[in-house]
Amino acid sequence: MLSWAVKSAAIAALLSTCGSYAFGVEVAEGYPTPRAMGLGGAFTAVANDESAFWTNPAGIARVRKARSRSHVHILKFPNLILGLNAESRSFYGAIQGSTSSGIADVIATSDISSAKPFYARAAASPVILFEADKNQPAGLGVFSNSIMHIYVDKDTPTDARVSAITDVGANFGYSYTNFSNRLSMGLTFRPTYRYAYEDTISSSELKSRTALIERIRKDSNRGLGLGADFGFLFTLADFWFPTVGIAIRNLPTGCVDDYLNPYTEVRQKICGTLYTGSKGNPEALSVIDPTDTRIGMSISPRVARDYGIRFSADIQNLYFGTGSSYYGLPGIDLAKMLHGGVEIFSGNPLERAPFAVQIGANQGFVTWGILMNTSVASIEFASYAVDVSNTLKRVEDRRYIASLSVML
Repeated sequence: MLSWAVKSAAIAALLSTCGSYAFGVEVAEGYPTPRAMGLGGAFTAVANDESAFWTNPAGIARVRKARSRSHVHILKFPNLILGLNAESRSFYGAIQGSTSSGIADVIATSDISSAKPFYARAAASPVILFEADKNQPAGLGVFSNSIMHIYVDKDTPTDARVSAITDVGANFGYSYTNFSNRLSMGLTFRPTYRYAYEDTISSSELKSRTALIERIRKDSNRGLGLGADFGFLFTLADFWFPTVGIAIRNLPTGCVDDYLNPYTEVRQKICGTLYTGSKGNPEALSVIDPTDTRIGMSISPRVARDYGIRFSADIQNLYFGTGSSYYGLPGIDLAKMLHGGVEIFSGNPLERAPFAVQIGANQGFVTWGILMNTSVASIEFASYAVDVSNTLKRVEDRRYIASLSVML
C-alpha cells in the first residue's frame, strides 16, 4: 500500500506538473490543507494557523494570542502535503498492467470509473510567521503546488483528458489586530509562476512518461501572475468566541474577455488573478484564477478546562457582477458553495492545539481529519470529497490529504 502511494505521488512530482481542470464542473480547489478540509473547508472564520495564507489573511494575527506573541510565532518546514483520490489505485494499476498499444483495451475493461478522474497532488510551503511591529503580525513563505487530473471515458478509451498544473511562488502576508485580538485584518501577495497543460491526448501516451513529458513541454501555458487576498475577522465576545470572517481571494489583477465559464457554458468576462505569458492553449481554464469571495462564522464554546469544541460554517465562491464583468464565476450550484464542520481540540482555543479531530461536510459529502502537534513536529491527515458531476445528480470523488512539518 505504501509503495503504491509513493509511486502515485511520484507520478505527479516527476511530471513536474499538476493542477485543477473542470472535469464535469468540479470547483477548483486552490491550495487545500488537511485541517481545513477535515472541517469541510469551512475555515474562513477560523484561520488560526499557517493555512491563513490560503483561506483568510486576517488569520495571520490569530496564530498566537496577542499577550503571548514573541518575535517568531511559528516556523514550519518543509510543510509537505501529499494527496490522492480513491480512484488513483485502480487507474495506476490499469496503466501499469498494459502495453502502450493495448492501453485503451485495458482501460475499457478495468474498474476505472468513467465519472471520476485520476487525482494526485504534491505540495510544499515552508513558512515563518512573526511580529513585524506591535500588534502587526506578518508572514513569509515559499510554495510549490502540483495537482494532476487524468480523465478517461470508457466510451472513448483511446482519449485521455489531462490537466497538469504546477504553481511555484512566494507568500508575503501582513495583518493588523488590536491587543485583544477581537478585530483583525490582513492582506497577502502571492507572485506565482504557473506551468500548465490542459488538453486531450491519446491514452497510449499515458504509458510513456517520456512521451507525456514531451507533449506537456511542447504545449503547456507558461505565465506569471500576482495573486492578492484580503481578509477580515471579528470576534463578537470573549467567552463563546463567536467570530465572523470575510475573505476575498484572488483580488482582480486582470480579466479574460471571452472566458468559457464551465458552469454556465457561456463566454463571459471573468476577473481575478491573471497569468500572462506564452499560451500553448489559450482556452485553458488556468489562464486565470477567478475572484472567490467567502463568508464564514465560527463559535468555540468552552466545554472543559483541557478540551474545547469549535463549530464553523462557510459559503464560498460568491461572485459580483459589474456591467459585463464578473468578479468570480456565476452558475456554481449552491450545494457546492456550502461548507461546515466541527472540531474537538485540546488546550487553549487561542493557541495551537496539541491534538484535534474534525468532522464536516464539503459540497454535501462527509469529511474528517486529525492533527497532532508537538514542540518539534506537526502531522495532519484528512479525508474529504468533491462533486465531480456535470448534472444535478452528484458524483462523489473521495480524496485523501496528509501533511508533515518540522517545527523550528
